[in-house]
This record gives sequence, C-alpha cells and structure tokens, in this order.
Amino acid sequence: MSKFELVKETLIGNLGEKVPISIWKHHPERDRTSEGLAEEEIAFHRKYDHDLLKISFHGRYPVVDWGCVAVYDGDLSGSTTCKSCAVEKVSDWETLEPLDVNAGEFGRQIRAVGLIHDYAQEIVPIMSTVFDPAMVAEKLCEKRFIHYIDNHPETMKGVLDMITGVMAEFGRATLDAGANGIFLASQHSTKSAVTDRQYREFVLPYQKKLLSELRGKADFIVLHLHAREDGEMIRFNPVSQTPGVMGVNWEDQTSATDLREGKKLTRKTVLGGIDHKGWFRTGTTEEVEEEILETLKSAGLRRLFVAPGCVVRVDTPEENVQSLVDTIRAINPWSKEWEDYT
Repeated sequence: MSKFELVKETLIGNLGEKVPISIWKHHPERDRTSEGLAEEEIAFHRKYDHDLLKISFHGRYPVVDWGCVAVYDGDLSGSTTCKSCAVEKVSDWETLEPLDVNAGEFGRQIRAVGLIHDYAQEIVPIMSTVFDPAMVAEKLCEKRFIHYIDNHPETMKGVLDMITGVMAEFGRATLDAGANGIFLASQHSTKSAVTDRQYREFVLPYQKKLLSELRGKADFIVLHLHAREDGEMIRFNPVSQTPGVMGVNWEDQTSATDLREGKKLTRKTVLGGIDHKGWFRTGTTEEVEEEILETLKSAGLRRLFVAPGCVVRVDTPEENVQSLVDTIRAINPWSKEWEDYT
C-alpha cells in the first residue's frame, strides 16, 4: 500500500495496512525562501519517512504582501511574528486590495510547493497550509480583530470577503503547483476566542466560502481548529461537517475534547495523539512510546492519523521523533494484539 493509498483509505474511514503518521514543524529563517523551505521539508521527510507531508509555511506568510514586516524572534514554535503590522487604525483596512498570489511572499510559498512536489510526487502526498480569513485578518492587525469586528462590522465584512478571495486563489495555486490537499487552519473556533455571535457572523461564513472554493480541486481537506489554552472548548460543528472536509486536527492532548470524543462529534478521520508541547518535547524515548500507545488504545485505530496537535517545537529531541516513528511503524493494526482497538 503506497502512502497515497494509505492516506486515501484512512480519510474515508478504512483501516489500512499500517497506522499512518504525519509530523510537521516550522523551519525558522530557512523558511523565508522557496529553496530553503523546500530543502528543509524534503530533508525532514527523508529522515522520518512520514505518510503525509504537511508544508509549514512561516506563520505570517499571508500578511507580508499587504505590508506587515515578519521576523523570527526565537519562539519555540518556530513561527514568525510581526515587527510591524499593516493595520494600525480602522482606515488602514480600506487601503488593502486584492493581491496577485503568484508574486511576492505568496509566490515564494507557491514556488516552494513546486520544488517539494518535484521530490514528493511519487513518494508521499503533500498538503499546503491555508489560513482562514479571520486568522489572516487578526495577523494583519496584531490581535485586534475582536475590536474591529465589534466596532466596525461592515468594514470588516468587506475585508473578510476580500481576504477569502485571495486565500482561495492562493490555495488553488498551491494545488496547481503540486499539493494534493489543503490544511485549513483556524484560530477562532474556540469558545474563548470569539463569542457565538462573532463566530456565526465573522468566522464561519468565510470558512465555509473558502472551503467551497477549494473542495472541488483538492484531493482532501484537513481542518485544523487551534486551541489557545489548555482545557478549551472547541466548536467542531458546523464547519467540520462542511462538504469537502475529510479530516480534523486539534490539540487533543490538552483541549477539552480527546480523539475518541472528537471522532464522535465530527464523524471524520481525526489527526492527533502527539502532545507537541508536553511529553513529545520533554519526555524520554520510553515515555514517548508509552504515551502514544496509550493514546492509540484509547482513541482506536480506525479513522485515526497520528499527528501533532499543532507544530512540533523546534527544540524537540530528534530521538523522540524517531522513537515515535519506530513505535508507530511496529504496529500491525490487523494483528490480534490490536483487534480490540480498531
């Protein structure tokens, strides 16, 4: 069974010949050029041979072409932050215009996808990371999104429509460049991020519109619902039930919902099991093996893709990554040992 077949079968709910695994992380500084990002992603895959290569563009890639200045400040997530933002006052929103996604910072990410595809096309499926419109808007104004949607709702609806169009064009361009699937990331799907009214009015409609623009072209779409704090309640519905979404990923090890419950809520394949901030980063190799096996037995192997809840921290020991991969590869999901956990 090829990695392409394994990913397809797992996402439609079938149990494959092995338990699929994907690991993703940022590559700070190197990810600021097409060639640097491609080289790092290819080297990382060659080392661990995971079953799905998620391309982790740097964390401010969608806002640079609108005027934000992105820098890496040493954060352990490996992501960039904005040294200065395009939006400092409400009138700045009105100056933003649609972008040519094949140029500038967007274009650099698309070229990276093409370079990675040259390596991966017969080896491993790849998925590109697309941020949802609310997430892009928040990065444009450095976390003042709530202020603007509360005080200037009509302005923000126009902005979110424009961003949706740009991100849809970008997503399609990455698919044209060789990506098989889309990893759609949202940071406003938790109860603490936005109120129910804000979510219904300023988050969900634009997520659904973006998904409708991408689903016909992508082989699969995985939805990432980011939890900002431990114990958070995540809104899995209705966006996880939107046509085109085949997998859902969230911080299952620290949020209020574990993988088993997430399967019930979404009726989708779930991606998770790796505590990227906890035992995976700080534990011993033996603890990594024990923790992931316990998680898999609790969650059940069917409709499960082993993956981090969010990006793996840059200081995670390589031996822990290898221990995880070796542990997963040693599992025969059809063996008697695992028959009670499928």
